[in-house]
Amino acid sequence: MRAFLLLVSLVGLLGLALPPLAAQEFPLRECQQGAFSTEEDFMTGRGEPYDGNPYISDGDLLSLSGHVCARNADLLQRFDVQVDLGLDAVHIVDFGEFGEPLVAFSTELDSPFGTFSAGDILFTNGAIIPNHALLAAFDVRHDIGLDGLQLFGETERIVRLVSQLPPRDDDAWNQGILKEILQEFGVEIWFSTEGSVGTRVPTLLDGDILSADGTVIARNGDLLPGDVPAGLPDRGVDFGTDAISVATDPDGRERQILYSTEILFNGEERSFTDGDVLEQGGGVIVTNEALVAPFAPKAAFLGLDALWLPGDRVEGEPLITSMCERDVNNFNGGVVLTGDSGSYTGLYRANYHTAPPGDDPRRPCGLSVPIDGPRPAIAGINRFRVAYRPVGTPVPAVGAATAIQTRWYLPRGHWEFNPLLLTWLWVCPEVNHADPSTYHLLETDSAGWMDASDFLDAESGALTGCTPPELRLAVWETNSIPAFDPSFDPDGQYIIWLEWEDGSGLQREQVEHQLQLDNTAPSIAPYPDGLQVRLMDGETIVPACGEIVGATEFQVWAQFEDEHYWYFDLSLYGGDPPTSWSASSNYYATDDGTAGIKNTSETGTTPSGAPVHLRNVNMTVLGEPVDPCCYMLMMYVYDAAILHSFNGTSISQYSLPHQSGPAFITFSVTP
Repeated sequence: MRAFLLLVSLVGLLGLALPPLAAQEFPLRECQQGAFSTEEDFMTGRGEPYDGNPYISDGDLLSLSGHVCARNADLLQRFDVQVDLGLDAVHIVDFGEFGEPLVAFSTELDSPFGTFSAGDILFTNGAIIPNHALLAAFDVRHDIGLDGLQLFGETERIVRLVSQLPPRDDDAWNQGILKEILQEFGVEIWFSTEGSVGTRVPTLLDGDILSADGTVIARNGDLLPGDVPAGLPDRGVDFGTDAISVATDPDGRERQILYSTEILFNGEERSFTDGDVLEQGGGVIVTNEALVAPFAPKAAFLGLDALWLPGDRVEGEPLITSMCERDVNNFNGGVVLTGDSGSYTGLYRANYHTAPPGDDPRRPCGLSVPIDGPRPAIAGINRFRVAYRPVGTPVPAVGAATAIQTRWYLPRGHWEFNPLLLTWLWVCPEVNHADPSTYHLLETDSAGWMDASDFLDAESGALTGCTPPELRLAVWETNSIPAFDPSFDPDGQYIIWLEWEDGSGLQREQVEHQLQLDNTAPSIAPYPDGLQVRLMDGETIVPACGEIVGATEFQVWAQFEDEHYWYFDLSLYGGDPPTSWSASSNYYATDDGTAGIKNTSETGTTPSGAPVHLRNVNMTVLGEPVDPCCYMLMMYVYDAAILHSFNGTSISQYSLPHQSGPAFITFSVTP
């Protein structure tokens, strides 16, 4: 199989971690496996971007696994631009290995301050390569825009080159300095443009791929297969080149261009849209629908404006890229060599670069765990499955391990007459599990094998006439011990990997992924130790229905535990008229910004085995003066598990992790 754009780089496969982001506050690392931007704005239907805003613009940088890696304002922060200018081309140079993360890109619109144009190459460190400098070797002195971008060279050399670029208005650009700099550092820049050069017979077209050294790398007709009428003047149409990413072999010698076009094509034997990723000389590598599917948008087509993929890629074998809707690279042990149990925890490391107070990078997964990977990688195989084994157990032979079983209830489309419109409409109804006419059953066999062609036909809509956005390679029901594996531990740490069968027989993923499960909610000690109200001496316990006399402040003591404890919430109710107060998200971390005493650790209250002092509460939080009245103190305790539900049709993330409680106690106050 040919190299596929959604596969991880060799760095990712070997599990080599890059250093933390420096200075910039956006999760660029989410895009280590690849990045793109859309032509249209949309609302994400799955997960939550790092800034909490579900709105995605055509200027945001998106990952292949459904994450926002950078907002347009993040990319433009060194240029002091606050408005969204779109994203037309991108190349991620460095994730922080040689300093601060570095991204090369272009925008759809010119700077509102006139400091750069939509044809310039911008860098997140503030450097600029003017558009006319890119085209100087073609004797073009005006700006014709920039649509696609690819840099070649050692990362360290590119970083050093960018750090030494002259200002945009420096006359050195007019003297051909770019070509000299590129030669000095051993760097190449390939690109496509927004406009064409020439009038009656253009010499450069926006469908051509050019090199800054003056070479035409590929004409539009060279990119598209012979049955597509591409190329001027010979074949009649220039389809444009809107996004570029070049796959190379591990030695960097064989280069294969992946790209998108500006216009779509509907032929007798071949069709593609202007949002699909195409392979040079071939067809569609991945559809736009599959590309944006991890974001679960309301529309299946959003176009494609920019594309970047890691430079070194392995052959297109199937692999797992996400667990519980998170990138595998962000798990401790998420990508390790086969048989390497090591000291990995299998815990999700959260958004450690932009984590809010208390959002500690140590989250397990529970309930229904979605597991997914790139689709085209399974297009040429017969069947696949996700296998697993407990950490510390021997590596089984291919096909011998226990595997995840998944059952999908796919909505079955049908024609339905609409009396308001007086016409027949094709509808995809809600699935009724009690009515087989509303669904088609797609399921693994007893050994966990899923038919690959049935799976892909289901996702494309060919199987049922509907395109379900929820399909994953597998959904692991971890909250109950399955009958086929009585030894399964719903709170255990497991190793998972993908297996498949093709013409060469049974094969398995070259790496493994460790995942810690947690299906047990925190444990709050029974009354009277679980939650206590004490006087400010820290010794006198106010029992249930007890009374605080002559004081308006008290201490909260409690005892609870959980293997992956996260935080607790407190609420106080009472008064005349009744009112309430809450102190939410009291994280165990000492630097979480929560005021007051906590005495909690990663596993609950500390020291364990007895109630501890959590914090003080002054009754005036309910208002002054304090009413002589009855009150109730309530506490919930939460663990850090990432939880999803699954009904066979749709996957949803729980808004809260496991919780225990409420523990509560009633008392009266006489000030």
